[in-house]
Amino acid sequence: MPMNVRLLRPRQTIHPEAADWRSRVIANGGSVSGTTLNAVDRFVKAIHAAGIRDRFYRLNLFAGSNLSAALVPLFRNTSLSGSPLGNATDTNNGPFVSGDYSESVGLSRLTAENKRLDTGLATSALPAGVISSGHVSVWHGPLVATGDSDPILIGAFNGSIDRVSIAQSFRSASAAPENARFGKATSVTATDGTTGFSKPSTFLLAQRTSATNLELWRNNSLAATNTTSTTGIAGITHPIIVFGYNNSGTPAGELNELNLRHYSIGDDMTSAQVAAFYAALQTFNTSLGRTA
Repeated sequence: MPMNVRLLRPRQTIHPEAADWRSRVIANGGSVSGTTLNAVDRFVKAIHAAGIRDRFYRLNLFAGSNLSAALVPLFRNTSLSGSPLGNATDTNNGPFVSGDYSESVGLSRLTAENKRLDTGLATSALPAGVISSGHVSVWHGPLVATGDSDPILIGAFNGSIDRVSIAQSFRSASAAPENARFGKATSVTATDGTTGFSKPSTFLLAQRTSATNLELWRNNSLAATNTTSTTGIAGITHPIIVFGYNNSGTPAGELNELNLRHYSIGDDMTSAQVAAFYAALQTFNTSLGRTA
């Protein structure tokens, strides 16, 4: 490692994937502070140290100094050398505007705004093993709804046949469940016990690990499992949408107020790997001031 002669200590070496992300951000008209680059660098190194880099085909931390930076995903395949999958940036179909993004908050959409992001990545572009056993995840900030609703945070549907999604729910008179799917219409649900029209900041991960195991993770805990046998899962040719879902080629979803701090699409994980991913995200969010 090169030495800083004046300080007589090693200079920090930025991971190639963090450096590549910064270059793509600049090419997209964005910018990155030194503090943010260091946070992204630590996140990348934590993912590699945990041995889970190959779990991610696409991941966006919604980071950088402006909206143009936030739309640039960090990972676009399971390695830097892999051919990029999906859109070069998340296509802004809303369109989101600069005021919708703050690095310490994430990317936000107000109630009734028809704003979504198109990843350009369809599950049909993934290996067969990931199509039948994989994950999607999001970390949302505090959410507020105006009434009973079930907004989908990320997803793609092939009609009623094959579905991938994570949804949050709000109910005035009962505890509202989170809902997730990965393959076919089989779903898994769990409730955090929250009643009413507000939800705290939460990490949610939906994954199928086998034909008989569909899981929903909340923060660092397995919230629910569905063991219904689900076979014949096929790839969905419609790209996954964030802040809603792709309904057979048409953007859809309830237009609730939403705030997201990351999303990921990839292979399934063990409980230890989910824990490592959650810890890396938690550290990253704290570094950016996303503590609420």
